[in-house]
Amino acid sequence: MNHLSDIDSAYQKLKVRADLLYEFVILYHNFIYSKHAYDAENFNMIEMHTLTYINDIPGITATELSRLWHKSKSSISQTVKKLVEAGYVEKSHSENNEKNALLYVTEKGQRLSNIHKAYDVADITQTAEHLIGRCGQEDLDAFYRVLEEYVKLMKAEL
Repeated sequence: MNHLSDIDSAYQKLKVRADLLYEFVILYHNFIYSKHAYDAENFNMIEMHTLTYINDIPGITATELSRLWHKSKSSISQTVKKLVEAGYVEKSHSENNEKNALLYVTEKGQRLSNIHKAYDVADITQTAEHLIGRCGQEDLDAFYRVLEEYVKLMKAEL
């Protein structure tokens, strides 16, 4: 019985930070999948960052994107399909490989990607300024160092 009490006590101590982390993850997940008005289009962050990756790495494939985003190929393919149907991305096949489509942004896609980049620069700058004002530059730098290590741990688990 004492062993269970020790586990419960340890759990209660760790739970406060774990709950904060879970709350952050859930809120951020909801945020990245909510629609944002980039120009006249309503896309979520995954769709916009996919467009921007295609813009920045012309000829990338859905398979490569799925590895970068740690998402299934079918999930990325659905995102790419939406971008293609909206006229922001086009597919091209190399002569020797008809299986993997190479992805490129259209002129319309490049314009939207640039709008997205400007939006991210403003948003990230504003968020960083707010956090520095509340916590300080050293704390923000420490947060990103911890986040980088946390990502490494998570990737090792995949």
